[in-house]
Amino acid sequence: MQSHRITGLLATNIFLSGAAFAAMTPYRAIVGVETLGLSNAGFGIVMALNALGSAFAAVSLGWISDKLQDRRSLVFLCALAGVIAFGVIWAFQTPLVFISAFCLLVPFGNALFSQTFSYSRAYYDRETPARSELTMSFLRSVFTLAWIVVPPLAGFIAAQWSAYSVFAFSAVAHLGCTLTIGVLWMQPSAKIGVKPKSKTGEPTALLPKIRISRTYRLGVLGVALSLAALQLNMVLLPLIIVRDLGGSFAQVGIAASLAAIIEVPVMIGWGYVALRLSKDTILAIASLTFALYFGLMFFVTSFTQVLLLQGFAAIAIAALLSINISYLQEAIPGRMGLSPSLVDVTRVVSVFAAAAIFSLNTSENYAPIMAAAALLALAGTLLMMLARRDRQRAI
Repeated sequence: MQSHRITGLLATNIFLSGAAFAAMTPYRAIVGVETLGLSNAGFGIVMALNALGSAFAAVSLGWISDKLQDRRSLVFLCALAGVIAFGVIWAFQTPLVFISAFCLLVPFGNALFSQTFSYSRAYYDRETPARSELTMSFLRSVFTLAWIVVPPLAGFIAAQWSAYSVFAFSAVAHLGCTLTIGVLWMQPSAKIGVKPKSKTGEPTALLPKIRISRTYRLGVLGVALSLAALQLNMVLLPLIIVRDLGGSFAQVGIAASLAAIIEVPVMIGWGYVALRLSKDTILAIASLTFALYFGLMFFVTSFTQVLLLQGFAAIAIAALLSINISYLQEAIPGRMGLSPSLVDVTRVVSVFAAAAIFSLNTSENYAPIMAAAALLALAGTLLMMLARRDRQRAI
């Protein structure tokens, strides 16, 4: 019963953290470029600096997490950082605050996802090791559920008030995460961390060395490139709908929600496929599908066509947001706190690459950048195939 209560708290925290980013992500470029008047290059620089901050936050927090006696403290601090970051963006609505928050505070709010999953994996590996992977799949599905439910609501909020209003929604969602973790802190059995040094003076067990095996290096780079294409899609799709096609904020939410609805059953399907195919093979197939999606998006002329193509995007995104987590965690064995930070690091690299490409666009239209996203996805496919070949040779 105690385990079920903690699972409920973790699921609530993950849903709210997903809700925060499902609300904010489709509108960050609209606020930065359309509302605040940042140039494409300026917004690209903000994304790049945000990526660097996220890299620092992910690695430093992951390193600290493996040494803490209670991992809940880091999860709490990440949730609080999100409250402050999104709260000040909404409250002040100036370019300086937008840039400062995204570069200094949002990276630590972003780390809430990986730190929650790091804590959850450590908890279930201790309490229910036989069902740990199944429970983690359930929690990932809860995160995806937020992306189904929230985007239409965020679209309604943006249409009724302004695109800035979604940042207030994200701040409130992170406040909910903070309160949920506070309740979790009241559960004595939920404490997870390294054991303190014994009274007899015996040292605690040494942590395994940090090492990414040769068979994973190409794969990690391939995942980063495919995620760069995903980052471009997250930034470009709202701008294409609003700028290129003359659509509305509500339509932005509808498109994001439709993709998430398709992702849930597809994500389950990829889980069954993973019983027969290797993770690098699945990720290669997903990246190739993503390249096809971007190639078709280059030619869209209506919002209806955008909606029809979300099925292709969902097939790829479902794998890139689920299978890649397990794949990257396997790359650094034995480091439960640091290995999830590799998820953040690859995302950071992907954001950096996407920001560089986005900043090079000088056109008033955004659909042409989809061609660059297609090339990124194809490069990711090639690297994943090479990783699979190296793994088979090693076996």
